[in-house]
Amino acid sequence: MKADKRLRGELEKLQEEKGKEWLHAKLALFDPVAAEKIDYRNVRRTIRALEVILTTGKKFSSQRKQSGESPYNLLTIGLKRPRPELYERVDLRIEQMFETGLLDEVQNLLDAGYTADLPSMSALGYRQCVAVLNGEMSQDEAIVQMKRVTRVFVRRQANWFKEADERILWFYAGDTELFSQIERIISIWLN
Repeated sequence: MKADKRLRGELEKLQEEKGKEWLHAKLALFDPVAAEKIDYRNVRRTIRALEVILTTGKKFSSQRKQSGESPYNLLTIGLKRPRPELYERVDLRIEQMFETGLLDEVQNLLDAGYTADLPSMSALGYRQCVAVLNGEMSQDEAIVQMKRVTRVFVRRQANWFKEADERILWFYAGDTELFSQIERIISIWLN
């Protein structure tokens, strides 16, 4: 369903005036199932659910039903690393991103007319870079904050894609034979 920008704007205004808890309570009135699955702090998703409900007249949760089982024969491959090793790599990568021009990249996007409130600008790190460019925080503070939010993201991914999930074939990402192992598995699976 295409976005209704006018309705979305009204919902955003209501959220600013009355708060995200109030907005989420309205979602719970229209669609308790969707409200239960959407965290009240996720304002964008709450607004999207209300937008769909108010535009279509149907519950958001009924439009997003999934059987849980895919009709396709899937091969799901997961790469894993020990959490401390992963955090170390994340920290190093964030420092490298700043060293190689992340702030310049974000400034170029802003100069090209992309605004900080776009969904694409809410990706990890962009919010912190905009704050640095606006003089709202130092680069060091931005780096610390980016590392923190990225670690939260890592934990969320680990909760979503569990190593105990038997549908996923897990491989250690640091294994020197990684690519040949995965290539063999894919070859066997395809044949």
